Amino acid sequence: MLFVDDAFRTEEELIEGEASTTIQRRLGDGTPHRAVKVPHSPERLERELAALGWNIQVHPTSGPSYRRTGGRSSD
Repeated sequence: MLFVDDAFRTEEELIEGEASTTIQRRLGDGTPHRAVKVPHSPERLERELAALGWNIQVHPTSGPSYRRTGGRSSD
C-alpha cells in the first residue's frame, strides 16, 4: 500500500466548498482538471482501513504527506 498525497487543499481548489471532495487544479499549461481528494487525518485513515481488514499505522512526515507501517490483517 502506498500513500501518494496529503490532506492539504487550497481555498482556490475548493470549487464546491470545504466539505466537498472535488477539487480543481491547473496543470503547467493552465488547463483546469478536477480530481477527487478526500482529506484524511492519520487517525481517521487508520480507522477506515481497519474496517476494511488492514492493520496500518499512518505517520505524518516532515512534509505534507503521510507514510505507513503495517499491512493486511491476518484472518
